[in-house]
Amino acid sequence: MIGINQKLLQFLTIIALTVSVFLSIHLYFPSIAQSNIFAQGEILVQNSSPSESSQKSTEEKKSYPVVLDGETLFEFHAEISGFPNQDRAAQVSQNLQELADNNSISTDDLKIVNLEGVRVITANKQLVVALIEADAKIENQSLDVLATEYLQKIKIAVNNYRQERTLSQLGLRAFWAIVSTILFILIFKFLNWFFPRISRRIIEDRSVIFRAVRIQNWSVFTVQKQKQFALGLLRIIKWAIILIVLYFYIPLLLSLFPQTERFGKSVFSSFYSALGQVWGAFISYLPSLFVIIITIIATYYLIRLCEPFFKAIEQERVTIPGFYADWAQPTYNLTVILIVALAAAIIFPYLPGFDSPAFQGISLLIGALVTFGGASTIANLIGGFVIIYTRAFQIGDRIKIDNHLGVVLEKTILSTRIRTPNNEIITVPNSSMIASTIINYTASLRDLEHPLILNTTITLGYDLPWRLVHETLVNAALATENILEDPAPYVWQTSLDDFYISYQLRAYTQDSIEVGDIYSELHQNIQDKCAEVGIEILSPHYAAVRDGHQNTIPENYLPKDYKAPGFRLHPLESFFKQNITKNKSNSETGEQ
Repeated sequence: MIGINQKLLQFLTIIALTVSVFLSIHLYFPSIAQSNIFAQGEILVQNSSPSESSQKSTEEKKSYPVVLDGETLFEFHAEISGFPNQDRAAQVSQNLQELADNNSISTDDLKIVNLEGVRVITANKQLVVALIEADAKIENQSLDVLATEYLQKIKIAVNNYRQERTLSQLGLRAFWAIVSTILFILIFKFLNWFFPRISRRIIEDRSVIFRAVRIQNWSVFTVQKQKQFALGLLRIIKWAIILIVLYFYIPLLLSLFPQTERFGKSVFSSFYSALGQVWGAFISYLPSLFVIIITIIATYYLIRLCEPFFKAIEQERVTIPGFYADWAQPTYNLTVILIVALAAAIIFPYLPGFDSPAFQGISLLIGALVTFGGASTIANLIGGFVIIYTRAFQIGDRIKIDNHLGVVLEKTILSTRIRTPNNEIITVPNSSMIASTIINYTASLRDLEHPLILNTTITLGYDLPWRLVHETLVNAALATENILEDPAPYVWQTSLDDFYISYQLRAYTQDSIEVGDIYSELHQNIQDKCAEVGIEILSPHYAAVRDGHQNTIPENYLPKDYKAPGFRLHPLESFFKQNITKNKSNSETGEQ
């Protein structure tokens, strides 16, 4: 309050000093004020008689407005020599502002002073605006009529300026500002009460309003998804209402006070101008934008619809004859790629700047990169789809690719990763896989429900009864863990060679992953079972010179009184007899 009184006192002191100075000039030096006004008028008269060429250039000069409190009163089109239009309009605007702020000068004090070729509007001997013949000519009026019209505009503008800044008007405007603020707060509180209440009703709904949409055992649009959609729509509506209220509240609040009205008009006029340009561009772009939005929405919901559909196929809740469950996920990925590619092909021609050289350059660059650098990638993609839809293997299968044997860990569109028995992770490109032979040890067990056959071969001499060998090998297989009793193991005699017979043991198992452990245990059991029945597993070539050597069966399987046999040596005489007999038989054969 003290600060306001001090400012008011300073303002009144300045007014008193100004009035006293002008009264002194008027009372004691009237000729100075008169001469000052008329001196300016003579200057204007001297500068207001341009030549014909200068008149043409004067009419072509740019116009500048005279403004008071943000309102344009009139414009200057004619330019006085040495006094540019911009400076002239700025000076008159400043004179009007000082006049409007000086409440000691009444609008009745505004008068028109007639000079030769010039009309000067003054207030208590103060120059406000001067008009010349060129101004009247451009407006197609006489100079007196134009001066009278401008005088009336100035009076109305000054009276309105002062009227809007009276205490009664400021109080009324403050009242309406408070009312509008209270109304805005009430609207905001109502929104904060109304929308949470509706949201709770939606969340607590017991499927009275919402119903699940189903196809067979697949829920296309569940109740929970419908509730989430409704809640999201409510949030959008709430914020839209808040933005609309703010859109009207802020300009209204700023326009209630003269001090902020100009700021509000300037800010929001710029904002509305930019918004108008954007809106105009938006309206012209609206048909293309409509196509883009419809395409994006259709693409989004089509993908969202495909995801649960293929998930239901993968979980075998929806079955399609001839379509396997393991095709669901890759087919979904392929479908998404095709949908997005189709949507992009539809949208691109409607994008802003689609025909611009920059956009076309980027398209050519992408095309070149795909052409020159994506050949191997495309080959891997094709190989991936071939592997998927030929069902060569699945994740978890034990496979062999070339010299790589292991369990499939990951199967992607570009490559396949397998884990070897040595825990080595091998990544094989799909393009090389389709050119290789793939052995799957799990497919028969999974798809045909036929157990996997394990086989191993041993070679034994002709001196062993083959029935004993068969029985021993079958018992070794049955003693091995994860070997099935039904179907029963069996033995094939695959060849009869010069020194030995090849016996192949074939046994069934349901475990296609831990095959290495099964083989290891099976070989151990073959050694034990053969040793129990006295069968030596050794090279038949070695058996030809066996005399005098220790039996290779482990000692715990040999009899307690076992002794190694000695060497059997034939006398030299018998050796020569055998040779003579052999030569004699050969000669007799030759004679015959």
